[in-house]
Amino acid sequence: MSLNKLRNLTALGVVLACTVGVLADLDPVSTPLSPISTPPDPAKLRPVERVPRDRFGDVGDFPLTDIDLEALVYPSATRTERKAALEGLTFFTTPHTAAEGAGPIANQPFCLGCHLNSADAFRFDRNGNQLVTHVSQVSRAGRSTPTNFDFVGFNRATGGGRAADNLDAVTNTGKAAAFTVFGDINPSTQVFDGLTQFSQNSTQHTRPSLPGCLPDPLPPFSLDPDLQSGVDPDTNLSASGFRRASGERSGPPYIGRGLIEAVADQDILLLEAAEKLPNHSSLNRKNEFPECTGDCISGRHNENTSNNAFTGGDPGSRVGKFGVRAGGPTMLQFIVGGVQGELGITSPLNEAELVSPVNNNRRGCVNKVPSPQVPESTPLSIRTLLRLTAPPEFGAPLLRVLNSSNPNGPQPAGTMEESVQRGAKLFGIDLVAFANRMILGRMPAGGDGRDEHAINQTDRKIGCSGCHTPVVATGQLPPDTGTSHISNVWAPLFTDLLIHEGPSIDGERVVPTARRPLLMTRTDAEDRSVRTFDLPRGLTDDALPHQNSGIANGREFRTAPLMGLGRIGPPFLHDGRVYLSKETAFDNPAGTVYTNKNVTNHPLVVKTLDDALLAAIELHDLPAPFTAPNQSRKFGGGCPVPPGDKVGKVVYRNGAGDICPPYGSKESKQNRGDSREVIRRFRSLSPEDQQAMIDFLKQL
Repeated sequence: MSLNKLRNLTALGVVLACTVGVLADLDPVSTPLSPISTPPDPAKLRPVERVPRDRFGDVGDFPLTDIDLEALVYPSATRTERKAALEGLTFFTTPHTAAEGAGPIANQPFCLGCHLNSADAFRFDRNGNQLVTHVSQVSRAGRSTPTNFDFVGFNRATGGGRAADNLDAVTNTGKAAAFTVFGDINPSTQVFDGLTQFSQNSTQHTRPSLPGCLPDPLPPFSLDPDLQSGVDPDTNLSASGFRRASGERSGPPYIGRGLIEAVADQDILLLEAAEKLPNHSSLNRKNEFPECTGDCISGRHNENTSNNAFTGGDPGSRVGKFGVRAGGPTMLQFIVGGVQGELGITSPLNEAELVSPVNNNRRGCVNKVPSPQVPESTPLSIRTLLRLTAPPEFGAPLLRVLNSSNPNGPQPAGTMEESVQRGAKLFGIDLVAFANRMILGRMPAGGDGRDEHAINQTDRKIGCSGCHTPVVATGQLPPDTGTSHISNVWAPLFTDLLIHEGPSIDGERVVPTARRPLLMTRTDAEDRSVRTFDLPRGLTDDALPHQNSGIANGREFRTAPLMGLGRIGPPFLHDGRVYLSKETAFDNPAGTVYTNKNVTNHPLVVKTLDDALLAAIELHDLPAPFTAPNQSRKFGGGCPVPPGDKVGKVVYRNGAGDICPPYGSKESKQNRGDSREVIRRFRSLSPEDQQAMIDFLKQL
């Protein structure tokens, strides 16, 4: 059903009250600091501008200058708009000093410190697609290894923690720009204790700017008031009902965030309602998930306030859009929170100087610069910069398909265009509808009558488009600098902006200490033995600080936008666990498992962009069941259970029952994620069709 039809149903009061009634009694007010987008005007909708692909992200050395904006912002951005974004670009890409107000509360010396993956990227993939190798706000957080929390968590000699800055992840910290959130949760009441007596904002700050400061620790149980009496070895719960929860968060690429800001709250709620409606796929796997209807997809919106982050925020709950759990209704709250909470620099929008408990009154660790340390124009200029940061143009093969007379029609056999087109169709895209919304001048006068999200509602095939919504129409933001580029456009977000349950492995979720990095010997694509880090299969953590989570639970994360995926590359997922680093790709690369029609759960060593994309797809669900009929020990297939069914204190229950539960089982219902039906369809594809989907994703 189209969104317009759903809008009509909403007007008649037919759409379920659970989707639209949640916010019915609130009266949010649109202000310059907390703008609210109205629904799109169909008469004004147009394709969003995109930066030429070979220019996108191709900047100079940091700190970046006005010249670099050419590679980042909408091509039609005016000189006035670029000037308004320049203060934000300078602040974002310049290392900060104690003289500016940087102090004990810091995870990085500057914003760009969490967006350095491009500096470690391979310039070309195996098909010659070029990745960005210069760093800017469109880069991701860098990662070269897993994080070893035995070393970053707590140093008894100092009482602090350590930054993950060492390439050795077995006997040292590992190397990652991801940051750690932590606290104690009572699973029976869902009460979360952020342990702010040990660190501000339930976040481990590990790179303080002043030399006399200690990095924040992850408090040992002996000092934790919730856990110091000990935990039950069977349940990992203390007498008061708490257990430790922690997780890593990896900085995303800031591509098209203004487009997300311009999506109307009502349209996110309508996407939620649409996911509850029946849909069709010719690849349905009947009776494998009897607990589900349709695709097993049951996303929901998150909601939160913004007044806890900055002065002038909206005290009423609104639909969340930003953050890995969609916990923020406004872009500005994450900007102010990052400047203050990750850099320790205050502004008039939040003048509170954060206090580091581990560094309180420590000699040589006192921030002496009075608040506010930057003017209000700084966070507002960062918002302008992110509003103006455009998506890249699509890859040339996809553009040729979209510009053809019939994008759904046959493409020359054996060409990349044929593979990309097949991958897009398997994804669930109606390419005619997609072309009409992405290519200027293709939309017929009066509209095309096709699905407005460019989903093939007749046959969604694999059904990835059910969560990664290809096209979302933005509404009208209040007039402000940069909003003309992001209002009333068709945006290729490839996200529904809803939160969905990910797969959960009980042992990894309830463990009292983080899973240690595990090196295993596996066979790579060239049939060579490689020592590779095993990647955890669960996508769940219960680190739920209120300002980042809203009403989300520990299994729920927002559908990640896919704009620029094939131009920026890995790390992928909310914690960057699927990574590809020149520093480790040839000695200790990241490994995971995948399934094709020949070998179930065949080991995959992540050494290319294609490998990383396949790994990220597979990690949307727990591995396929490993049973006698589909075994292939000859090729190394199997359920990826660690030796002895344990890693450190993480114990896996009977191996396959915990990690590879059979479809239709109780464990499958409880532990597999929203994507289980979609990933089951993906696993039924031939390797050639799986590659076609990867070829398509690299065009975004």
